[in-house]
Amino acid sequence: MLANINRLRKTAEIQKVFKFGRSLRSTNFSIRYNPNHLVANRFALVVGTKVDKRATRRNAIKRQLREILRQIWTDIPKGYDFVFLTQRLPSWPLKQAEIKEEIYNLIGKV
Repeated sequence: MLANINRLRKTAEIQKVFKFGRSLRSTNFSIRYNPNHLVANRFALVVGTKVDKRATRRNAIKRQLREILRQIWTDIPKGYDFVFLTQRLPSWPLKQAEIKEEIYNLIGKV
């Protein structure tokens, strides 16, 4: 679970990242990011109904993403707001190692 200081909670905060942020894309994920001029990073995870109509499956994907973020926390550059979007592909469910590698490669480009 991400600490409250590390979450983008308000719609306005997420919209700001979409409006002013930059974008990176891989096969299964898109990342939007924007400098936040804070000491901590803030994250939002978006898994739409196009990925899976079942809320339990979407929540499971979010839990996988949160765990991977926790594992690579020290390698993420500080001072950014991130919005992780999952792509609609038939490749779900993915193995955790595949997800971790893909996210690590995307964050390395920031």
